[in-house]
Amino acid sequence: NMGIETVVVTGIVTDQCVASTVRGLADEGFEVIVVEDCCAAADQRLHDNELEIMNVIYCTVMSTDEVIDLFSKSLNK
Repeated sequence: NMGIETVVVTGIVTDQCVASTVRGLADEGFEVIVVEDCCAAADQRLHDNELEIMNVIYCTVMSTDEVIDLFSKSLNK
């Protein structure tokens, strides 16, 4: 209702709370970006595996620098 189309997600724990949030947002029809270097899990393997799974189905995984660049380009249109 507010015109929001894209949501950027960061947080702790990648394979639990972050993944749940991303799936819920995607199910509601939002475009979702997960900032990979602004999330963490109990170990790097869990973090990397969950990002790989989410990137295929639910969201786009990007670095902080990529997100900043994307928003900078969007604002300069």
